[in-house]
Amino acid sequence: MATQKKKDSKSKSQAKKTQPKSQSTATSTTAQYIKAINLLLKKLDEESLSFLYEQAKVLLHNLGVQKLQQEFNELDVKTITGKRQQLSKDKLEVVEADDLRHFIFVINGARNFFSRDEMRKIVKLCHSAPTVKDGMRMLYHWFEKNRKDVIIDTAIDSPHDTALETMYNHIVNNYTVS
Repeated sequence: MATQKKKDSKSKSQAKKTQPKSQSTATSTTAQYIKAINLLLKKLDEESLSFLYEQAKVLLHNLGVQKLQQEFNELDVKTITGKRQQLSKDKLEVVEADDLRHFIFVINGARNFFSRDEMRKIVKLCHSAPTVKDGMRMLYHWFEKNRKDVIIDTAIDSPHDTALETMYNHIVNNYTVS
């Protein structure tokens, strides 16, 4: 048994020694990718560079969405799941992160996540509408252009859907343009 414990302690110390190497390997691999990409970039024309730039923005946006999803998973969602309300387009529950970095709209059984920037755009859009009907239409077109998932998940049928009116009224009555 004594020899077995020594082997275990040796394997643990070896594992600890290999961990920093894997981090340095990842860093050197990243540096190699950056170097290789920089070499390739010098050979591309302006149109190709523009395309790569747009793709890089998409990748960064996707990373941001993943981060928001991770933050949501850490949120206390008991207030959402604890309530057993019926699916309804007339009822909206808004859960705001403590630091107001993201917002969750729960309507018709769907949880719609919005970043602070998206929320600012939505609030500005709603306050710029002269009537409720215009606000509903503007929300619908904004969701259609920027967040098609909200239309699908909330089962919004048209620019005249009750869910849009509920969201519009809540936003106008509870948020201001800053």
